[in-house]
Amino acid sequence: MMPSHYKEGLLAVFLFGITPIFIKEVSANAVTIGIVRLVIGTSFLYFLAKNKQLHQLKRKEWQALVLIGFLFGVHWLTYFISVKLSTPSMAILSVSSFGIHMIYLNVLIKKTRPTWANLGTTVLALAGVYLILPDFDLTNDLTTGILVGLASAFFFALLPFVQQQYYQIDAMNRAFGQYAFALPVFLIFMGETEWSLSQLDWGYLLILGFVCTVGAHTLWLRATTLLPTAHTSLIFYLGTPIAMISSALFLGESMTLAKISGACLIIGANILGALFQAKQKATR
Repeated sequence: MMPSHYKEGLLAVFLFGITPIFIKEVSANAVTIGIVRLVIGTSFLYFLAKNKQLHQLKRKEWQALVLIGFLFGVHWLTYFISVKLSTPSMAILSVSSFGIHMIYLNVLIKKTRPTWANLGTTVLALAGVYLILPDFDLTNDLTTGILVGLASAFFFALLPFVQQQYYQIDAMNRAFGQYAFALPVFLIFMGETEWSLSQLDWGYLLILGFVCTVGAHTLWLRATTLLPTAHTSLIFYLGTPIAMISSALFLGESMTLAKISGACLIIGANILGALFQAKQKATR
């Protein structure tokens, strides 16, 4: 029987996979979606985090939480914009390229030397990005959305480096700071928000806030805390095919051969990268 933490991780990834569908379907813009999700997420996590000595954090630790929140906020904002401009599957595929960013960030931040395996998986992932890109035209929303998604992947890739640097801060406190200090990133654009929404839109926003934010991220936090990192990395990439299938079924998005091939290359490259990394750690 599958251990409960694997089930929680799989359920979290399933929710991550269907999240872009609701982001695309709700008529609210990216800023409105972010504010609603972050207010709900921050409020919920505050009650969990306050029992984890939140008030005892030092100034340097609060500064770390601000940095984590800022990076997460920019990642979310660009991701939501990517979904709105392109399609759910294209946005999540673009963000799935964060493994490429992590390779050169590892070299720059941790001063490690890239291996041939690193370079090979990077080439595979770049080939996948090339296949999913339409004709390069910035007046084309699909192209712009994919490029914004690639930028979102960069900020997503930076997060683990900061999280690892401040691992001594309780995971729940870090999760609270991630949401609380991501909120100001969205509040900067408060004037762009849209609140004249239908009941259906509010229903979608509540699903995004409680199910896709509180539910999915709480499950994922538990899973990533208790499961080996190599396993969680592999589970995470299941979110991409889930998003693609959901987008095809519910939004009628066409799945061309180039798109499917590009997805296989991007996902495959990241899975290989995770396996190589796990093997390197095991041999040390």
